[in-house]
Amino acid sequence: MKNDDLRADRDDLDDLDRFTPRTPAKQRSNNLVMQVAAGVFLGGLALWLVQLGATALYAKLMMGTITFGG
Repeated sequence: MKNDDLRADRDDLDDLDRFTPRTPAKQRSNNLVMQVAAGVFLGGLALWLVQLGATALYAKLMMGTITFGG
């Protein structure tokens, strides 16, 4: 155990020929910012619509203008 070589073998050089570079970090971060901004906007819009519907339903219920099966 004491003399075991635990270092990883290096990859072959031809593996580097198949390497595709990642997109630059600046472009990825800008895209992420736009995705987060769109998510916050759409989430707020959906929450507002749900709140509007719940308020309208509650108002109809309080005024007694909801009829069931009639």
